[in-house]
Amino acid sequence: VVKTINLAEALSVRHSVFVLGTAGAAKTELWKTLSAAQTYLQIGGGRSQYDALNPKAVTSNELYGYVHPVSKEPYDGIIAKIMRDFKNMTGAQEHVPKWVILDGDIDAEWIESMNTVMDDNKVLTLVSNERIPLTPSMRLLLEVSHMRNASPATASRAGCVFLNETDIGWRPYVQTWVEGFHDQKAQTVLEQLFEQFVAPTLSMIAKEKWKH
Repeated sequence: VVKTINLAEALSVRHSVFVLGTAGAAKTELWKTLSAAQTYLQIGGGRSQYDALNPKAVTSNELYGYVHPVSKEPYDGIIAKIMRDFKNMTGAQEHVPKWVILDGDIDAEWIESMNTVMDDNKVLTLVSNERIPLTPSMRLLLEVSHMRNASPATASRAGCVFLNETDIGWRPYVQTWVEGFHDQKAQTVLEQLFEQFVAPTLSMIAKEKWKH
């Protein structure tokens, strides 16, 4: 709950926010929870919108678009299409929160092209010279595990919400899985087994890792 409030506050003052944490730290669940809460409260008057992609899963041309070297015809990139679709939303959806979520490790190949979006310009400039601005209801969320490859310029352009891997832990995942059995006896036995074997085993692994 505290982290969800932190994210809401960060998004209220910054148009770009890093959600930092290791795998399993509940980064995705954090922004999904906030999005569901905003929808429930009818923030902006409707259902909150978001579109997530992994920038490391595609090439830079596929991400931002390119101009064909022979025909000179411009081809759209994924981010360009998402941002344009959000910008063009009108009517009831014009003022609802709209998030572009980049879920993948930062590297110089793709993050530098986002600097003009993350700074005060709030504009994505494409190779075709098209400029797509962030509207007041749009935000950029970068879901990353670390910022080792981020330049100081990139790091200073966004807010940050950090999730420690111990904030949530492994028990909620187990609880959700166990509840899916719909058998009280099986649930009780599984919970006992996890507490008897998994908890002390993970504790021992953590201690051994700390020693080394």
